[in-house]
This record gives sequence, structure tokens and C-alpha cells, in this order.
Amino acid sequence: MKTSKALYLEVGGIVAAVAAALVCGFIVILLTSSEPFAAIGSFLIDPLSNPFNIGTILNKAVPLILTGLSMSVVFQSGVFSMGAEGQLYVGAFVGSLAAVYLPGLNPWIHLPLVLVCAILGGALFAAIPGLMKAYLNANEIVTTLMLNFVAILTTSYLVNNPFKSPDGGGYARMELIGKDILLGKFIPGMPVHAGFLIALAAVAAVFVLMYKTPLGYELRLVGKNGQFARYGGIATRKIVVLTIMISGALAGLAGIVEILGIHQTYKDNFSAGLGFDGIIIALLARNHPIGVLISALLYAYIQVGAQTMQAGSDMPREVAVIIQVMLVLLVTAQAIFAYIRQRYAHSGTKAVK
Repeated sequence: MKTSKALYLEVGGIVAAVAAALVCGFIVILLTSSEPFAAIGSFLIDPLSNPFNIGTILNKAVPLILTGLSMSVVFQSGVFSMGAEGQLYVGAFVGSLAAVYLPGLNPWIHLPLVLVCAILGGALFAAIPGLMKAYLNANEIVTTLMLNFVAILTTSYLVNNPFKSPDGGGYARMELIGKDILLGKFIPGMPVHAGFLIALAAVAAVFVLMYKTPLGYELRLVGKNGQFARYGGIATRKIVVLTIMISGALAGLAGIVEILGIHQTYKDNFSAGLGFDGIIIALLARNHPIGVLISALLYAYIQVGAQTMQAGSDMPREVAVIIQVMLVLLVTAQAIFAYIRQRYAHSGTKAVK
């Protein structure tokens, strides 16, 4: 457990990293825009200026929260999986199959069934690199990256051929999903869909799992010191497989929620790198579920700010990419500095002894 001082320092460092990334973006705006202050104002103020923009932020945050949770769980176990993108596609595809090809069910049964199918699809696909890591000692970075291509290209083939809707108008997509199981709006005057409630429930569930259950304790212990965990009687291989499957389940849930809340059908290449964005969210949140919620909302705010800036000034939305890249560099650099401080403190303790 971190002391209050260490926690304040870490939070302060993250806030400083966010501020520094924003400053870097604003410097680019000042150097390139003919109306820099209007662009910065549009970026900072317009996303919160009306209910539509606020709802857009919440909608964009939903898949980021779920993929961020996916990455935070697996990172805490000491496994550096990068497979959320592929698991998201598989989960969305399997869930969409259940949504389209199981018609006539009561919506109160059909919607949970669709969500469960997506969760199982993502979890089972994630089990492949999990088993390879646990029992063959295969490098999880390589296997998950390669399986991303397998998932994306396979689902692309399927939605372009056997499952392609004849009414798609030339677009590669499935049949439209019935309106009775779509995630509709739940706040009057705002476009935010009910997937945001699912994301909040997932944050609470992951928090309880990680910090209030024996499985969460074992998972975090394996991440901190696998040899000690094994010596203590923990089945580390089982924990590794379960962790990656839980991560895949959350990624699959992110995929189907995005389909049901935004697209209303499975579309080819519907994800704009949401699984990889989850890595950034988890790093920024230091793998804490509450931090994931805050980081995803901030990330979505930056994305919407870039859109409003492009609409209200002469600056393109690609400035947001600069800010996102700087966030990654600064946050990961902080992690390196924290590791150096920890090693220094450890060596100092040895010297005193």
C-alpha cells in the first residue's frame, strides 16, 4: 500500500505530465496558427460548452474505459499483452452474430445474451496467447500483436463475404441489429448511450476484483514477484491464463458496447485503434480502475477538443495526436524515473545494512 506522500507525488507527477503535454500542443498551435488563441479556446472550452459535446465525450470515453480496464488488469499481473484490439474485434463479431441471428428473443434475455457472447468471444480468443505464455513461455508481446492481425483480417473476411448484408449499399457490414437491444440514450438532451452505465459498472467490478478478492490479490502478487508467489503456493500459470482471459473479456465487452451504442451493426474496421488507446489509458491511470475512468474521460475530452478546434479555427485535429504522443512519452518516462528511485532507495537500504 502506498503512503499518502507517495500517492500525492504520483498523482502530482501525472497531472504535471498532462499539463506538459497540453503545453507542447499549445506551443505547436502558437507557432502554426494564424489565430492561436481562438484555436486554444475552442480546444479547451467548446467540448464543455453544450450538452451535445459533453455527451460525445462520454460516448467516446466508453470504449476507452473498457479497453483501459482490460489493459490495467493484465499489466498488474506482470504480463504485457497488446492483444486488446484483436480481442475487441472478436468479441464484437461474436456478440453481433448473437444479436443478428438470434431474433425473436425477449430483449431482457437477448441483450444480456449478446453481451455474454461478446465477453466469451474475447476471453476465449485471449486464452490462446495466455496458454502460450503460461505453458510454452512464448513472448506475449509477439503473440498478442500477431493475433491482432489474425482477428482483424479474419473478421474482415467474414463480414465481407458470408456475413455481408445484401442491403449494405456497398459497405462491408452485417445486417442491422434490432432496435430493441440497442443501447439507447438515457439522459434527455444528450447523445450519451447506456453503454456508459455498463462502463461504470465494469470499473466497479474490476476494482472489487483487484482489491477485494483473493484472485485479485494473487494476480497482483504474481505481477510484483512471480517467484515469491509460486513459493507461496499460488498457481502462477493458472493466474496468467485467467488474467489474460479477463482482459480479453473486457476488450470483447468494449467491442460489442461500441457496436450496440454507436454503429448499430458490425462494420469492417469499426475500431479506430481503441485497443491500443487502452494501453495509453492504463499507463496514464497507473493501472488503477478509478484512474482508468478519469484518464479515459480526459482522453475523450482531448479528442472532442481537437474536433471542436478544427471546426472553430484553422488548426487540424491532428494536434491532438501530438498531445497524445507527448502524454505517452511523459507518463512512461515518469515510470522509468519511479523505477530508478526505487532501485536507488533499495541500494541505499542495502548500504546502510
